[in-house]
Amino acid sequence: MLGPVRAWRGDVELELGPPKQRGLLALLLIQAGHPVAVHDIVDTLWGQAPPDSAVNVVQRHIGALRRLLEPELRARGHSRWLVRGAGGYRLEVEPDSLDLLRFRALRQEAARSAHAGSPARATELLIEALRLWRAPVASDITPEVRSHPAFTAVDREYLSAVKEAADLALTAGPELGAGVLVALRQAAAQHPLDEALHARLIVVLASTGYQAEALDLYRTLRARLVEDLGLEPGPELRSAHQRVLHQTVPSHAAPPAVPEEGDPGPGEEAGTSVAAEGPPSTTATVPPAQLPPDLAVFTGRRRELAQVKALLPAPEERPSMVVISAIGGMVGIGKTTLAVHWAHQAADRFPDGQLYVDLRGFHPTGTIMSPGEAIGTFVEAFGVPTHRIPAGLDAQTALYRSLLADRRVLIVLDNAQSVADHGAGPAAVGASSVRGGVSTTRPAGS
Repeated sequence: MLGPVRAWRGDVELELGPPKQRGLLALLLIQAGHPVAVHDIVDTLWGQAPPDSAVNVVQRHIGALRRLLEPELRARGHSRWLVRGAGGYRLEVEPDSLDLLRFRALRQEAARSAHAGSPARATELLIEALRLWRAPVASDITPEVRSHPAFTAVDREYLSAVKEAADLALTAGPELGAGVLVALRQAAAQHPLDEALHARLIVVLASTGYQAEALDLYRTLRARLVEDLGLEPGPELRSAHQRVLHQTVPSHAAPPAVPEEGDPGPGEEAGTSVAAEGPPSTTATVPPAQLPPDLAVFTGRRRELAQVKALLPAPEERPSMVVISAIGGMVGIGKTTLAVHWAHQAADRFPDGQLYVDLRGFHPTGTIMSPGEAIGTFVEAFGVPTHRIPAGLDAQTALYRSLLADRRVLIVLDNAQSVADHGAGPAAVGASSVRGGVSTTRPAGS
């Protein structure tokens, strides 16, 4: 999945069939272990204008995939891997047989190593995970299928892993920085305007002996930002540039940070002054806009859309409450699609940004995103470097509240397992959100 969709039986690569059949297989794999509703399959493969025979075509493709995966399966026999249930189809896979699941397992192990104080081991694990990627996820399927939120969410996982690897490598040593460069270059090419990513690339290049290339990269990126967006580079990029110019990027440098009064100097320990200074200042030059793509055409759900819209105050009112809305229901009925569609409609009401995260609450590997990890991704979206984010959940939450103070931000938490697991997490502080769980409102914390 981490590149073109390919499959093997033993040493023999399988021919996966026509584009729609390949797209169906990719859709089942990206949600391995979860049932995918038939109507979701039809909408993904054909959009808003499916033929009358769409369901029959899906059933034929399912039959072909079953024969492909289990050639010994008898007619009308029960498939071990591709099963029917919950109004759709579910593809069961072993964790070691799918590169996406292997990538997530390695990333989770890296997080444990980093938490245990072993940045070198964590970096090695992330490098191993990133080597599984040959191209963007499911890069050879049609754009219509690949626009499904499940694919865009995996792309974001990759980008986060690259940034984590870069930050850890800079504290673990130059030899590991060289190992991260391949993934950094690849990710930077795919995200040419991601300033946080390019700032890391600039510093890693300099720390591994490529100062001239780092300076040339900054000049190229600055020209692109000015021409495409009419913006000068933000503080994080400028800070990375200044570090290279003044040769203050030692082999064990911290990730690029915004110079602030009281920041530790090159010879001091980075990241120890957060409690004394208060929350780090944000460096985002533009508000985060992380919502997955909306459907080109959306029909139905008028009653549900009206209910969620009614929760918002009038445009001219200054809200005094944090509005927390829940969209619940069976798997595969289109909860994410509805939430993302409404979020795009309401985005202009939240001028300070829109945040999105997949909490992986029902992932078959059990790799549920912790509140701390979710908060970390949101804090980074407002420009706080990873090494400036405090370690404890209470401190992370306090920083998150501070960043959202006096801001109007829309937050979409997808696939929350339960309110008990995430009710005290990012959805519960200082923002308006749409998430799985129980509908409620609570006083604004900021």
